[in-house]
Amino acid sequence: MGRSIEKDVLELLTKENERYRLERLGLFRDVREEAAALAAKFPPLEDETFYDWKNRCLREFYREKGFSTFCRNNVRNPQFEAVTASLLKMYLRRMFESSERTETDRYLAPDSDTVSYALEPEHFQELYTLSFSQMPSFGNTRELDSYCRGLAADNFPVDEPRIIDGMKDNKGFYWEKFYLKLKPITAAFCYQMSGLAGDNNIHDIWSDTCISVNRAVVERRLKEPVDSKAVISYSVGVLKNKNKEIARSRAKAPTDIDLIQYRLTSEDEEKYFNNPVTKPENFPSHAGSLSSYIDFSDKDSVQGYFVVILYNKEHPLHDELVKGYEDKVQRMFEHYIDGLSYEEIVARHFGDMKGKELVKECARVRQEIKRLKTSLYDRYKKMIEKYR
Repeated sequence: MGRSIEKDVLELLTKENERYRLERLGLFRDVREEAAALAAKFPPLEDETFYDWKNRCLREFYREKGFSTFCRNNVRNPQFEAVTASLLKMYLRRMFESSERTETDRYLAPDSDTVSYALEPEHFQELYTLSFSQMPSFGNTRELDSYCRGLAADNFPVDEPRIIDGMKDNKGFYWEKFYLKLKPITAAFCYQMSGLAGDNNIHDIWSDTCISVNRAVVERRLKEPVDSKAVISYSVGVLKNKNKEIARSRAKAPTDIDLIQYRLTSEDEEKYFNNPVTKPENFPSHAGSLSSYIDFSDKDSVQGYFVVILYNKEHPLHDELVKGYEDKVQRMFEHYIDGLSYEEIVARHFGDMKGKELVKECARVRQEIKRLKTSLYDRYKKMIEKYR
């Protein structure tokens, strides 16, 4: 019987310890020792239910440990802050799941997420400073729980103007959620308006849109007063314009730059680089003999020779093609030939970055390479007319 009581107490204290980080905060040293002592001091009373006994054990345990003083002593401890933040987030999630979706969330948050019931770091610090600077008297963890539940109920959902101000101040907490909101919207508009498909192509449009909307809001370009509907409406406008541009460019230029294969396959190697006419010693001179190598009526032939000139540094036309773009071409080669990720390219050329700064720089390099492909192919088309 004694072993059963001790086992129950150990399970009880272990759960408390995991949830409130009691051992790490210094309330006790060893949970097993505490469980054994507590079981010996407070065995079940005659006719006492398990629920009543459990509550009595915890109540007496925290009274003997001086939990109220313990909390006051730890008010500036980051571990204690983390406990309160965790409790608030738990209650906020419950509120979010049991409440009608706010208009702010409908326009700014992903379908399964929230900004209205989200605990933004600076907002938490304000609440913590205001609510815990004069530490309330908590006799036990249930009272701490109840206090945090009340804080959540009194301060959430967050007023929309506060969220919009956070976006204007470029707080990544809100922007990262909104960027995720835009992902499926981007895919839908690309499919409906331009027929654009493929993760890479859609990702480029999404990245461009995220950057454009962020700049518009942060640089205060939207007409005041700005609300969540204005932000999503502006985003939809950007997406529509980008897809219209794609449709127009396709109509003007049948060649789709994104269909050119930059990451070479074995078939490409055989077709373009093991072909006798594309060996360095057989390259045409600058003095127009490209028609001997390119079937100008065949789009694949035209695109294929672009790859030959671009990837063969010995080609007489290579330097002319990449002039002024050498550094950018190097980064493009690292991505397509060496197989480096955008994160690896950023680390190699621009130093160690993390978080929002890394995401932003990766997006910039991705767009740089995309624009580079267009610029190179436009130059190539002029060159082949020149040396035709």
